[in-house]
Amino acid sequence: MTAQDKDRIECAIRHIQTAVDIDPWAVEIAVEAMQKQMPKELIAEGDGYADGEMVYDSFYCPSCDHHMEDYEVKGYCPNCGQKICWDEE
Repeated sequence: MTAQDKDRIECAIRHIQTAVDIDPWAVEIAVEAMQKQMPKELIAEGDGYADGEMVYDSFYCPSCDHHMEDYEVKGYCPNCGQKICWDEE
């Protein structure tokens, strides 16, 4: 995601939040969906060492705390849909 994409989503969220005559529930749902499009880093958990370095093989979604093993990590959380910033290195 580029900085411009992030700025556009943040701008859209501000416009939606200040809109008049819109059901507050609909605003909440729209804002939540847009915020999930902004990538967040996983919470990593290691359970051992290999070659003197911690091996991280369990991950948690930063939005819903859903547990994922390293082979399950894709671009989105399978539980809540949060976009994941994932660097396999």
